[in-house]
Amino acid sequence: MARVNWLLQGCIIAGLIAFLVYLSWWFTYGISYSPWVLLFFPFAFVYGVVQLLGNWIIYLRARRRPELSRASLNKTVDVFVTTYGEPERLVERTLSAACSMDGAHRTWLLDDGRASALEKIAVRLGVGYLVRPDNRDAKAGNLNAALERTNGEIVIIFDVDHAPESNFLSETVGYFEDPDVGFVQVMLTFANERQSWVSKAAAETAMDFYNPTSLGMDGMGGATLMGSNALIRREALRSINGYQPGLAEDLATSLQLQAAGWRSVYVAKPLAPGLAPPDLTAWFVQQFKWARGVFELLLTVYPHVFHKLTWGQRLCYAVRTTKYWIGPLVTIHLLATILILVFGDFDLRAIFHQYLRYITPLALADAAIRYIALKTWRHSSTQSTSFVRAIALVYSTWPTYTLAWLMALTRIKLGFRATPKGTTPNLQPLWLLPQVVALLLLGFGLWYTVVFAHHSPSLLLVFALVQLLLQLTMLGAWVGWENAITRKFLQRIKIPVLKHQSPIVEPSRRANDS
Repeated sequence: MARVNWLLQGCIIAGLIAFLVYLSWWFTYGISYSPWVLLFFPFAFVYGVVQLLGNWIIYLRARRRPELSRASLNKTVDVFVTTYGEPERLVERTLSAACSMDGAHRTWLLDDGRASALEKIAVRLGVGYLVRPDNRDAKAGNLNAALERTNGEIVIIFDVDHAPESNFLSETVGYFEDPDVGFVQVMLTFANERQSWVSKAAAETAMDFYNPTSLGMDGMGGATLMGSNALIRREALRSINGYQPGLAEDLATSLQLQAAGWRSVYVAKPLAPGLAPPDLTAWFVQQFKWARGVFELLLTVYPHVFHKLTWGQRLCYAVRTTKYWIGPLVTIHLLATILILVFGDFDLRAIFHQYLRYITPLALADAAIRYIALKTWRHSSTQSTSFVRAIALVYSTWPTYTLAWLMALTRIKLGFRATPKGTTPNLQPLWLLPQVVALLLLGFGLWYTVVFAHHSPSLLLVFALVQLLLQLTMLGAWVGWENAITRKFLQRIKIPVLKHQSPIVEPSRRANDS
């Protein structure tokens, strides 16, 4: 039975009141200043209902499943490890771990890079090696090609950086004794959190989703596929004509499976740790691809299958597909802050001060709710965190999320690109140009307001300073000791450089080391 947390319930009630008070501002103060303000009301309302209230409802439905009975595994299992140009050492580690899992299964390497060195590794480990003549539909096409050449009742998918523990099968396959279960998703965790500031922050951004949010979605029958650590019934995949192609192929596949009536299971155990993005290049590539793909589903597939989902699933996918709206939300507030600091008259500043006073209690309530939910449902293996890094990283990714939303609205395509598994020091300047410009404009706006216009301290200045510090935190981490370009420059001018810790991080494993 799910734990009942009176503190969480109390904070949600307070949050609901704060949300209603916040909405009242739009009609009492916003419209009184200018009817044009109401143009932003639909976005504020929908975002609040889905991303705030929706998440809170999901938290209330969080629960842990009882331990799975260790019955004999009477299903035939194919294990797919997908790869496309990743390091040989990483591929070999995951293949060795997959082969070492307890229980009968057959492991296959699905190599879209068609590398002869990987074929030799597969042969040496006794792993099946599958390639195809082209790379059409990227990962989804790779999986579908392998499905045509294998016959296991259950298909398990691992990204090349996720090395399973020996007990992975015994903890998961038994759920398929229920004939209505279409897929089982295992919790994603990361073994390289200490590799860099970005990897630590990226892992922290995922803690909420992989703990209370996914547990709540499971309780509502709306757990989703996440790309790796996934088990799918072959019959279920056949019923939807295979893995669904696209930039968010995993989410699209789970959406179609549940629309077809298949049930899902979420296993909240760290059974196959992987690697978080180690630097900003990997982070931006990953988030851009995910956001563009998720927004595509929101605008196209989700409306068409809406009537086939349960109400719980509808809410879960609404929350999941609007997650990256945080980008446009930050963009709007950032632009408003800069413009008001420099050009705002007395009336405009007053109305924005009112707005900040109304939204602040809602923001604090949401932060408290998310903190309590994570504290309540966080897996014991997940380290506690302050979330400062996570907030700074997500907040600073606003240009990526906003561009992805605009591309989805205008139907501009984005080519598939796998998330880099290693560090890539040559970060494209365009990734950080918007943040640098915003930082400079915020700094100028604060200087203009305080030094030139002689405005007294206010909530507006605090809000602007917080936004500046969040951008500065991410940029400061990028130019710090962990940045390869900076280290190379310092070495050239003969300044000693601290040695980077753990350049290659091996997830800790018990019985699977080979």
